[in-house]
Amino acid sequence: MSVNRGTLSIELGEPFALGPVSVDKLALALPNVRFPVDLSGGVTRLRHKRGTLTQLALSMGLHDVAGFVAPRLRGILGETAPDVGLVSSPWGTSVGIRSGSSALAFDVVVVPTDRDIRLVPQRARGVHLGAPPHVLAVRALAEACRPFGRVVGSAVVLHDIVAAVVRHVLPSAGARAPSVEGTRWDAVSADPDRLSLQISVSGSPAALSAEAIRAIEQVDLALDADDAAVAGELDEARRRYLLALERAPRHPEITTRIAWIDAIAEARTEAALATLVDAMPAVDAGLLGGRLLAAIGDDDGAIAAFSSAAHDEPFAPLAALTWLEVAKLATDAKQRLDAIDQAVVRSPALEDARWMRITARLDMGDGSGARADAEHLEAAARGPEARYRVWMQAAGAFLHRGYVPEARQLFERALRYAPESADASLGLARALRAAGDGRRSLDLLARASVLASRKGQTLPDVEVELARGLVEYASDRPAAIARVRTILPGRPLTPEARLLEGRWRAELGDLAGASLAFARLREAIEASFPEDTDRAAALAAMLVEAADVEENARVDLRAAQRHLGVALRLRPRDRSISVAFRRVSTEIGRPVREEHVEEERPARTRRSSLPAPLSEPVSSGETHVHDADDEALVERFTEQLRGNPDDHEVARQLAGALGRLGRDMDLLALVSTRIEDGSSDIVREFWPIRQDVLLRLAATARAEGRTSEAELYEQMSAETLP
Repeated sequence: MSVNRGTLSIELGEPFALGPVSVDKLALALPNVRFPVDLSGGVTRLRHKRGTLTQLALSMGLHDVAGFVAPRLRGILGETAPDVGLVSSPWGTSVGIRSGSSALAFDVVVVPTDRDIRLVPQRARGVHLGAPPHVLAVRALAEACRPFGRVVGSAVVLHDIVAAVVRHVLPSAGARAPSVEGTRWDAVSADPDRLSLQISVSGSPAALSAEAIRAIEQVDLALDADDAAVAGELDEARRRYLLALERAPRHPEITTRIAWIDAIAEARTEAALATLVDAMPAVDAGLLGGRLLAAIGDDDGAIAAFSSAAHDEPFAPLAALTWLEVAKLATDAKQRLDAIDQAVVRSPALEDARWMRITARLDMGDGSGARADAEHLEAAARGPEARYRVWMQAAGAFLHRGYVPEARQLFERALRYAPESADASLGLARALRAAGDGRRSLDLLARASVLASRKGQTLPDVEVELARGLVEYASDRPAAIARVRTILPGRPLTPEARLLEGRWRAELGDLAGASLAFARLREAIEASFPEDTDRAAALAAMLVEAADVEENARVDLRAAQRHLGVALRLRPRDRSISVAFRRVSTEIGRPVREEHVEEERPARTRRSSLPAPLSEPVSSGETHVHDADDEALVERFTEQLRGNPDDHEVARQLAGALGRLGRDMDLLALVSTRIEDGSSDIVREFWPIRQDVLLRLAATARAEGRTSEAELYEQMSAETLP
């Protein structure tokens, strides 16, 4: 309590904490108290007197604020509480949020207006986000300021925060909340690690910075669009942003918000880039420009944009993740390693950067440097389980790139943290086998299998590796078959297990069992076609091996054709598979036609639907004569075409004869070869014939119950003219 110029006042004796906010100064005048007055009772005696607020000063330590809001931001970037960083700026603060490999950063402009405070996010940017960054920025601000904050467009308004503070502080101190009429906030002041605000009772509005004025104008300009964006109605928000852009052409903030909406949609990359370059060069648009340039294949431009953004980014984790984007695009190994080094320098605790540098160093032959990074990750890990995971991942990286002795040591270190780990035993066994110690690796694999079985588990990786070891070092194929048969359908390694079973059964002479295993292999692949091209190539190679056994060991051309058909669906542009499929299909067609020609011909009523130049109408009474003539023509034209494969007229005549005979498989093989090797005119001439034949083959296969073969023909017929 104090007396100043004849007015009794109550002042705050020491700072009062409101969460992360410190009330540094608070004073109120009691103008209606008449002198003389008895002050012996102190504040308690006058607590029912209503005064007038004359002084209020707040400050926030940025580190304290970051720790306070982090738990509130669960769900913005991930399920866990993210890392939050705050840096002061002349107009407010810069905010950074990271969770895993996702990061978001934005500037917050603090705009005091009377007794309210508006927080306006600007320049939102980020990597690996599932929504436009400005939408996430508004949501993050709203969560951080609840329950006092109210979202208005892209701003979060703290309504009448002066009254809220005094109503909370003064009753706690035993005094009545004063009147706050006539008070208004002054402009924010920033220190390196604190933000400060205080009120003014002069009646004149605070002088706003240019940044604050621009923020207010932007909020008003895009109010409706921001409301739709925050509500998740991105298409409607985009339409309203375009209307706002008509009123404020080339507005950089509105332009980037439209471009971010299109960039998140992914299918509208070109539209996003067109919108962006209308306001600024793409290479100057930071993370957004880099993302769009990378999406259209301009890697050099994307690298330039990402590099510039990383240099200017104040939030270290986001800068590091941006350098990693540069590393992913770099084709030169040194440039890639330099970018990763920059990421590690900006954010030494970022695990993604350390792991990427481990692989980059291994690729460049720097095993000791990679080992140093792994040891840094181990030191940063907390608890034996986390350290075990570090050494397992590092050992796998070393082994994959041929660092066998080092990988062996790292797997052994992982076993120290988890001696009962089947995965670590499996990894060490693989390293020992790569080093030539197959016997010991077999013992470790058996131990890994026992460890897994104790937990009631079957590890497909262990069983496959153990089966391979049994064949390679013990020549025990029956035991190996028993191992791979424990792998159930629907597992990632099911195709490998069925292939190995079929291969080893064939080597034992059990061709029927091998055929059954290969059929299960085909079914496993058909159940889930992979999108990854490398995996598709590996599965196609398995089917080609199965087809080879069926064709040459069992002489079952139908089974070989089915395997090759699925392989062709996996690799439609693989010429070797296509040639093998046509060859087997042709071999199937010939003996069937010759064996049943006498009983088929009298009943044949359907003729080929080839174009007129290649197929002439034939009356039913002349069928036998024409068939005999066409058979002779096929033999003659085939010999002529072998002597001169470029004779197009002979190929046309041969196609006509094959079509009239109904030898569709031979006709498909002929026209496919002409289309692959011929000119554009030849392709246009033979393409309708190919489509007609494929549809007939599909109908026949479906009628005979060969569904997968019919689907293959239908898929081939759906292809467009090249």
